[in-house]
Amino acid sequence: MQYDRNRFTIWTRRHPLILFWVLFPAAILNELILGQRIPKVMLTDKESDKPWMERTYVPCPHCETLNDQRLWAKWNALGHWFGFVCPSCDQIIPCLWNVFSLAVLAMTFPMWYFPARFFRRRWLAYEKKRLAKVLERPLIQVKAIHWLLLGTFCFSGLSWVLFEVWAVLYYGREWDLKTMLENLPIWMVTGFGWGLWMHFFMNRKGRKGGRP
Repeated sequence: MQYDRNRFTIWTRRHPLILFWVLFPAAILNELILGQRIPKVMLTDKESDKPWMERTYVPCPHCETLNDQRLWAKWNALGHWFGFVCPSCDQIIPCLWNVFSLAVLAMTFPMWYFPARFFRRRWLAYEKKRLAKVLERPLIQVKAIHWLLLGTFCFSGLSWVLFEVWAVLYYGREWDLKTMLENLPIWMVTGFGWGLWMHFFMNRKGRKGGRP
């Protein structure tokens, strides 16, 4: 698909934020367990004066519909292991994979391949129902998302658990509750910083007729 670069900022795997997701080890938990995915292409409208999240779209490569990315936010942000389903044509919109997630999938291929093929159709039918419910309600407003709370507790908490478990299983470190608790404040500060940055970034407005 060809996009109007004068109107849109095109987000692909080359964008620093997307590249961070692709290379960040903790994203394994988000992708493989929670089913949180990032589409291969996102478009941000440069001409809109709305906050970033409200002027960003996920294009469907099959029907070329520009879908509001808020369709896959909040309670519909999880469970998309196979990708996003376009509400216009019911086709799957491809998503990126974290490199560490791909490594895990490659090593565990015999364990998930046949179950994935069996449940794929059921998952697709369920995704259509979820989208129908999302479309029945007004889309979320950016200010309704508590990024500081999300970053401080969810992002940092999940990262802390993942890396502590990784240290024990991969490096053979003994379970040490004291060491784990000593590392927790570092992750909390990191999560707070991430949440603070997301708060300002998601609420940042563009300028009509100019770059955001």
